[in-house]
Amino acid sequence: MITQQNTTLQDTLIDNPKKYKNLTIFPIIGRNCSNNCSVFHDAINDNSLKISEISEEGYVPSLYFTNNSPFPIFIIDGQTITAQGLKQNRVITVSTLLPPKEKTTVSVLCSERGRWSRTDREFASRDSSMFAKARFSKMETMSSRSEEDSNMAYDQSADQQQAWEQINRKFSSFNDYSSSESMQDIYKNKENILKEFESELIMPEQAVGAIFAIGNRVLGFELFSNHDLFSSHYTQLLKSYALDAIEKRSSNATPSLNDAKKLLNEADNSVAKQCKNNGLGNLFTINSDNICATVLILNGTIIHFTCFSKKMREEL
Repeated sequence: MITQQNTTLQDTLIDNPKKYKNLTIFPIIGRNCSNNCSVFHDAINDNSLKISEISEEGYVPSLYFTNNSPFPIFIIDGQTITAQGLKQNRVITVSTLLPPKEKTTVSVLCSERGRWSRTDREFASRDSSMFAKARFSKMETMSSRSEEDSNMAYDQSADQQQAWEQINRKFSSFNDYSSSESMQDIYKNKENILKEFESELIMPEQAVGAIFAIGNRVLGFELFSNHDLFSSHYTQLLKSYALDAIEKRSSNATPSLNDAKKLLNEADNSVAKQCKNNGLGNLFTINSDNICATVLILNGTIIHFTCFSKKMREEL
């Protein structure tokens, strides 16, 4: 199914940018739409979400997510998955709404190459995602693979080797080391400087999303159904771009408001293709000359719209 996404962002506007060092963020102001879903962090904390390997032996590309609550649980693309008993840390391949009172098999990528054994230890904070460069690289590859092979499900089209290469490249660029090659350790090692970005780049209460730029390049945006859903994920999204920003050390030039609008407008007027989706709602992908994106929609409301400019290639 092909659909033209040409009214999606009509009711949004871009607020004045916030800037710290070489990272600029344009808040997106829009309507608050109710969706009655829980979020990953809350569901983990109140024990309504259980995560487990799909067998005693485990299987790298998949995990079981059991939603014991009466509400859907939203998990964002790139979310770090850490839990007692998992053989290694993983990340989600595409934003997913877990159905209530069901066990769902979810596609994941390994983000900790050097471990394959269960453990009872707790891991680093879960409020981190795959960093923006790696999310873009993953998404572009998934779009291309699923287009080339009509039998390949989008959520299963991620490239594990590519993910490991992106993580190793990040370790090398920071001259960091981790015994298990865990992406979480990169965030842990940069914790102090990432907190500086958090304290300086606070979003307004009306924001339902944000456009991110490093130097003078607008590189992506994240849009949610309401402010609460956005604010629940803003910190990890901010850190995912900040981790790239401190690596790049690019110019302190600030992009214009028109630059930010161009990305939104292109996404708003792009052709989207519907894909098979394991969770609730309808999943669409966009893969044009200039952008790649995914859009998760439930009952006519956008739950999450994530988009990257292909200028991100020049950041890799």
